[in-house]
Amino acid sequence: MQQMMLKLALQPGCIMLMAIMLLILSSCGGGGGGSGSNQLNPVSQAPESSSSNSSASLSSISSSKISSTSSSSSQSSDSNVIDTVTLSGTITYDFIPHNLNHIGLNYSAIEQRPVRGAVVELLDDVGQVKSVTSTANDGSYSFTLPKNSLVKVRAKAHLFKSSAPSWNFKVTDNTSNNALYVLDGALASVGSQNSKRNLNAVSGWDGMNYSAARAAAPFAILDNIYTAANRVVAAGNTKNLSSLELRWSTKNSVAEGDASRGEIGTSYYDGSAIYILGDANNDTDEYDPHVLLHEWGHYLEREIYRSDSVGGSHADGDSLDLRVAMSEGFANAFSGMMINDVSYADASGVSQASGFFFSIGRKNRINKGFFSEGSIGSVLFNYYSSNENKTANDFSPIHKVLSSASYIENDALTSIYLFYHQLKNQFPNHSALFGNLLQEQNIFGTDEYGLNESNSGGSTYTLPVYRSLTTNNVAVNVCSTADFGKQNKLGNSQFLKLNIAQAGIYNLRLNKSGGADVASKPEFILYHKGAVLYYLRNNVVDTNSGNLSLAQGNYILEVYDSNNQDAENTEENTTCFNVRATATI
Repeated sequence: MQQMMLKLALQPGCIMLMAIMLLILSSCGGGGGGSGSNQLNPVSQAPESSSSNSSASLSSISSSKISSTSSSSSQSSDSNVIDTVTLSGTITYDFIPHNLNHIGLNYSAIEQRPVRGAVVELLDDVGQVKSVTSTANDGSYSFTLPKNSLVKVRAKAHLFKSSAPSWNFKVTDNTSNNALYVLDGALASVGSQNSKRNLNAVSGWDGMNYSAARAAAPFAILDNIYTAANRVVAAGNTKNLSSLELRWSTKNSVAEGDASRGEIGTSYYDGSAIYILGDANNDTDEYDPHVLLHEWGHYLEREIYRSDSVGGSHADGDSLDLRVAMSEGFANAFSGMMINDVSYADASGVSQASGFFFSIGRKNRINKGFFSEGSIGSVLFNYYSSNENKTANDFSPIHKVLSSASYIENDALTSIYLFYHQLKNQFPNHSALFGNLLQEQNIFGTDEYGLNESNSGGSTYTLPVYRSLTTNNVAVNVCSTADFGKQNKLGNSQFLKLNIAQAGIYNLRLNKSGGADVASKPEFILYHKGAVLYYLRNNVVDTNSGNLSLAQGNYILEVYDSNNQDAENTEENTTCFNVRATATI
């Protein structure tokens, strides 16, 4: 597709400037491609080293001025023989660390870090891409081009790898039609000698506020993904990763509503993109590696692992549905594993000086159990960091378990029990270590279904973790409770194992048998290897039934009162049901 550049007005007296621009795909909304031309809209500025001084004026958002230097080396051969030169340099971004106590950002310790693995383009004076490369691990790039070419260097907030395992990750602006962030250098002639142009994406911090464009933020986000993607490859991943946009904007706030206006509520992964907070003096996440990698961990669960999580709100001390606890505990642990940092930190507040942190690996937790994301994060991180009969800080055993067919295609729902069961099979010499870590967190189940679990979380309704349902019309009693909260909490749903010995039509039915003296809305979902086969919505109070065509095999039935799945329902009821399965004639 052709590209067209928005012309920039020249202003005398300015020092070297460069712009971070948004590459807006003009064909149809979102980040997709299509016919038609692309348009470049400037939104902010950042510095570049070049071989000549120039200045630019942008049509929107504030700009900044910064001095720059250049260097060159002479050609050793006659110009009539050598008609090309090398243009090289380094792309960096301003990184802002957390304070040593992990609370808030430390703006006095800003450092320039290399932009690694990012796409770099060489553009001519009409905006045509003449050459494309990627930065090395030290942020360096290099182009060979004809002498005296008039060009500029563009660094994209875009990780692209075509060789297996491939990936395609972009940082885009959800408040500007999901446009791609890019960092542009000045347009200048390369002359007749080799030269360097170094680009740095600045933070925009002036010592008190973000008074200039926050050009570094997209590249700070991208660099964490680069780290994690390569660590997962080192752990053994050979599968290509689907394209992903990480949508960040300075308008992204804790308000909930329209994401195209920045009303995202929190940083989260929605199954297709990751949305990231960027509202200064309130909550920003671009310099919170744990937050970013937590969400990218959820992306990996969808891409190459498996998660049966139902999502929803969660916190460290909550008693959660076992699927949610596993997913959130893993994501917390994953964020620490990727950067070998056990202190999960999230900066927020005025001047990003506040926030919170917690130790992922802390063993003394307030709510231990298979239902606690804190317990599961602790177990996984301490297993990862241990050198007991294994290599410390080696992610490959965890990756191997999560990516194995025996985990992904298991009949049981995803939980810490399923992980432990597969770990014992694949790494039997790690079994004692992992088992001890589980018991320290009051997790005692011995198979993928949590057999022999004795920690109920303080409820009479939550054990056994799975019950068995036969097809001979014998009732199994289960209770759906909101004792720990609603929607995704422990006890909202009950799980039953159902073995179908012969393919056929089977009737499943629920009838209220006790509990709160209010109308219940029983519903059920039938799973096969984590995939939803049937969902029966409630139409009649206190009962539900359906005839299902089932092949031979093992299934999981989830039963609940939909009142306890409704976060807006203020009643907290416990309702019991008799569950029956019968082969129809």
